[in-house]
Amino acid sequence: MYPVLLVSNHGEIVGGGEVSLLTLLKGLDRSHWAPIVVVPSEGSVATRCRALGLPTHVVPLPSLRCPGPAMLRSLVHLSRLVRDMGVTLLHANGSRAMFYAGMVGRLAGRPVVWHLRVWRRDHKLDWLLARLATRTIAISEVVRARLLRWPRAYGRCSVVPNGIDLETFSPSKDSVSVRDALGIPPTARLIGTVGRLVPFKGHRYLLDALMRLRHKHPTVRLLIVGAGPERDALERYAQDMGLVEAAMFLGHRADVTDLLVAMELFILPSEAEDFGRVLLEAMATGRPVVATAAGGVPEVVEANVTGLLVEPADPAALAEAISTLLNDPGRAQAMGRAGRQRVETYFTMSRHARLVEAVYQDTLGLTNP
Repeated sequence: MYPVLLVSNHGEIVGGGEVSLLTLLKGLDRSHWAPIVVVPSEGSVATRCRALGLPTHVVPLPSLRCPGPAMLRSLVHLSRLVRDMGVTLLHANGSRAMFYAGMVGRLAGRPVVWHLRVWRRDHKLDWLLARLATRTIAISEVVRARLLRWPRAYGRCSVVPNGIDLETFSPSKDSVSVRDALGIPPTARLIGTVGRLVPFKGHRYLLDALMRLRHKHPTVRLLIVGAGPERDALERYAQDMGLVEAAMFLGHRADVTDLLVAMELFILPSEAEDFGRVLLEAMATGRPVVATAAGGVPEVVEANVTGLLVEPADPAALAEAISTLLNDPGRAQAMGRAGRQRVETYFTMSRHARLVEAVYQDTLGLTNP
């Protein structure tokens, strides 16, 4: 049994990174690995880890912009955890977590795995983090390219795509009751998107595409699921374009799976994506996808097989792709089936956990754990 200390950047679930960490923790083989979790504060991550029966510790991870006594106290606290719990390996979920895990690993003589989930930000300390990491896991080839400036770190980086728990996402759920609950007429063509309402997610382009779609598909309705700082501005934008009835802003929802099943098509209009975890969720429910070929998306969606890809920031192309699949339900359904099969083959929780465990084994020099 090998104790592994997993350090989370956040105490709350703020995005796909925390959801993916929880999925990994659920999938790890407990007969070989003994996960111990560190979170910077109490919150939803700690609650879910404890529900999984995992020892979970709160250790503040002060901002790296303000080094001082608080940072030193946290490093001491983590060092004691590593010593007292016999930790053999540290796994950092994010850049701030990597700084603390990397420093403690260096002091304690323990290897550190850095789970690299983003390529758009947090680059200022890459020169240091790349040196502190024994191995790195990137969620996509696009994210792995962040390490190109450090050839040694790049060579020690394994691409391990995210996985999802297929039991959570089933294409067989009832869609009629969801539509009824939302007040959507049976004749409406329902499309939707799920994600944080932030600029790079491209919701404005999707609203522009919806405006174009209404000419050919007057009954089309759009579900926008998610919360974020852009919500008020986006609702005003939709109102200004006369899309109040056509675009429904649902905010944060716990019933995302049910909403996905109710959609005919899932749309991801992002300008940038590190991976696009929500695409796995949509494909697992058998939804055909129309998405932008941004970042890691083409590594998830097989173009013209599980969905259609268009260039980012192009509402006309987005509208045309959506219209193409609305006009051809047979093709759309075939893409949905292919998407489910692709997730079952490449993006399951079990496969993700086994690939991460292989990195652990290699890092520790084990043939069998």
